[in-house]
Amino acid sequence: MIDHPILAAADLWHTGIVVDDLEAAKAELGLDLGVNWRDGGAAVRLSTDDGVMTVQTAYALSVEGPHHVELVQSIPGTVWTSLAPGHAHLLGYWVDDVVAISDALTARGAVRLASVAMTDDAPPMCAYLRATTGLHVEIVDRRLRKVLLPGS
Repeated sequence: MIDHPILAAADLWHTGIVVDDLEAAKAELGLDLGVNWRDGGAAVRLSTDDGVMTVQTAYALSVEGPHHVELVQSIPGTVWTSLAPGHAHLLGYWVDDVVAISDALTARGAVRLASVAMTDDAPPMCAYLRATTGLHVEIVDRRLRKVLLPGS
């Protein structure tokens, strides 16, 4: 059993919220939270225990930080399925090695939900896990920081 922290509090960089209407959520929460949004999304290869599928993602990431808010368009049947309205979906952490951290978290009891990689033979860029408490955690390769947070 691993008896030391796996993730570092200093690497917590965003809270993700899955929403059913991305544009409406951006309009409402942008005003409520006082943030501006940078849009993103792509066709990604989502790997789960059920296999690999390509899905089109869409998200908005708050420009303001250092802790960012991410709104993710829901995609039924995937890890990006919305929970009850107003509930945070996940906490996102930067990591240096997605596979090693994912393995360490699963060794501690977390359930691996999905991962995203560019190709079948490429290492994952990020992974999604559910802790024993039910909390969803996203671990993101630190090298994506310049892509996701340009200018930071």
